Amino acid sequence: MKVLGVEFSSFNMNYVVIRSNGDSYEVITSSRMTLGETRDRNALVAFQDAVKTLLNEVGPDLLAIKGKPEAGRMQAGAASLKMEAILLANAPCDADFVSGQRINKTDDEDPSLYAYLQPALKAAVSALRMGVG
Repeated sequence: MKVLGVEFSSFNMNYVVIRSNGDSYEVITSSRMTLGETRDRNALVAFQDAVKTLLNEVGPDLLAIKGKPEAGRMQAGAASLKMEAILLANAPCDADFVSGQRINKTDDEDPSLYAYLQPALKAAVSALRMGVG
């Protein structure tokens, strides 16, 4: 099973792809994509094209998205919501919105990944262990 773990942070979509064949997993790839402008059609189309390319190359069985509140304190910004919508609209699989509580219960880290990618890894591992998908 391949899981694409995602965290939206400001204008960035940080992602980690893991593959599992049972109890263990391996990181296949990781990176970040940036949405240049939230109100520029060309920027949105370019981001969508990059997302489609990633999804086609990876072929995930499940998306694991670190959840953000849409209202109230610490709400997600416009860029995060637009990037999330583009990802979901193009996803070939189900999505699991992983809460901060579930992520905090996951001790998994990969020292080869940058610190900003660790939440995406933890989202992917949390979804994988929950057996969602």
